[in-house]
Amino acid sequence: MNIGITVSLSKENESLWINGIKLNALYLLKALKETGHNVYLLNQSVVTAPYENKVAWDTKEFPIHTYTDMYKETDLMIWLGATYGDNDILDFKKTGSNKKVIKYVCGNNYMNDLEASMFTSKSVTFPESIGYNQEIDEVWYVPQQEEMNREYYRVLHNLPASKVRPVPFIWDPIFLDQESARYHNPAVLEKNLPLPVYKPGKPNKEKQLACFEPNIGGQKWHLNSLLIAEDYLNTGGTFDKLNILCGERLLEDKYYVSIIKHTNIFNVDPIKLIYLPRMQAVDALAQFTDIVVAHQIGNPLNYSYLDALYLQFPLVHNAPMLKDAGYYYQGNSIGSGARQLKLAIEKHDDMVKWYNQRSENVLTRYTVFNEGLIETYSKLIENTMGIKDHKISSNYDWQTNLYK
Repeated sequence: MNIGITVSLSKENESLWINGIKLNALYLLKALKETGHNVYLLNQSVVTAPYENKVAWDTKEFPIHTYTDMYKETDLMIWLGATYGDNDILDFKKTGSNKKVIKYVCGNNYMNDLEASMFTSKSVTFPESIGYNQEIDEVWYVPQQEEMNREYYRVLHNLPASKVRPVPFIWDPIFLDQESARYHNPAVLEKNLPLPVYKPGKPNKEKQLACFEPNIGGQKWHLNSLLIAEDYLNTGGTFDKLNILCGERLLEDKYYVSIIKHTNIFNVDPIKLIYLPRMQAVDALAQFTDIVVAHQIGNPLNYSYLDALYLQFPLVHNAPMLKDAGYYYQGNSIGSGARQLKLAIEKHDDMVKWYNQRSENVLTRYTVFNEGLIETYSKLIENTMGIKDHKISSNYDWQTNLYK
């Protein structure tokens, strides 16, 4: 079977790390190839074929074609990184019998729609939304969107409940490994320069904390993480810097400054609070991180968390779907987060082996090495295409990344 996964490339050789969408598509492609199907990316954008020297991945391992060149040969279309209109669905289905379209949703649409509707400047003109198609066959969404979005998608897409479901979350270290390889050369190693892997033994007063939230919406921004570091500092804790990635524009906002000016971490001398631009994960981890401090609302599976765990960094976080890894605190409990941060700063080096084993166990459940994950996707595809009728629950189990 031919399966196409849509993407939209903004420019040639665009970094994979500017957002998670292309990574979602590539990870899904790799997993679905394990089911035995012919899987490829479909692009319709300003970047045109041939793609070999225009994308940041191996096009033999992750094939990519122009949408209009391959859509007729495609049996199952997964709209992930690019969405089209209902007329496009109908045109696609006219090219053969039993053609199906799945919308694969990676973001928190309820919150994204709320923020865009309420807070976007009225002077900005948006095209009419084509995201809630009425001709789509199914909606698959990443499991962290269950609570806010399952019914939201069902009603807006006008689908029966059985056609709207969470699917196993997919992550892979392939691109982290590729980027990390840049650091493993004599020039770096001989000079003992920082590497993108946690290195025990640094004095607490020299440790750097880092926040990786994108700071473009309320679901993932850094302020509670900053307050966790503040709370720890106020109870006698010590560290060198708190680095806010994706944060360089924040200090330009007077209202934001009016909040954080009440903290000691903002006022202390020498400076402990540093605001940095967005950058590749491995570079940020190598140069600006000893411990990651994270906070989210309604997004308890994030690639940045899994990346940090894979590279063995202490992760202080409130993601309940990862509570069996890292240093977990619940909800918005800043005090609990500060206590977990204290443990990560002051005791982590005594627990490195135990910590890394827990991380490995957790990470495996999101990769192709989780045989149940591949089997589940194979059954989902067969159900969608009417090949077999597998009786599959849609109740997601975060501890296995499968269904109960």
